[in-house]
Amino acid sequence: MRAILDEHLSPQIAALLRKAGSDVDAVADREDLVGLSDRAILQVACSEGRAVVTNNVKDFRPLAAEWLAQGRVHAGLILLPSTRTRTRNAIAAVTAAIERVLRDHPDGLSGSERWIAPLHEP
Repeated sequence: MRAILDEHLSPQIAALLRKAGSDVDAVADREDLVGLSDRAILQVACSEGRAVVTNNVKDFRPLAAEWLAQGRVHAGLILLPSTRTRTRNAIAAVTAAIERVLRDHPDGLSGSERWIAPLHEP
């Protein structure tokens, strides 16, 4: 499965996932995406066949639902709790959790979502 990390997530996570063999981009690493609206990010992700990894649940879930209501299939959402602490200490745990979702769904998440449960930071 291909994925893209939303702007609020560290591009270091994408780098670690790529090192582990996953095809993952980070919005923060792509000049063509930095600062774009969530709607535009979802559009680009879908055009590239990438699931969106985000903790911006309140914006991306309604956009994905709208997409489906229009008869279009998005490439999937991988959701982290919006209350999750985003610290450098959490990078390894978040990376491992995302990697498990990617590994468990090699054919993608077409039109669906997966939640990553709250993790305890080291």
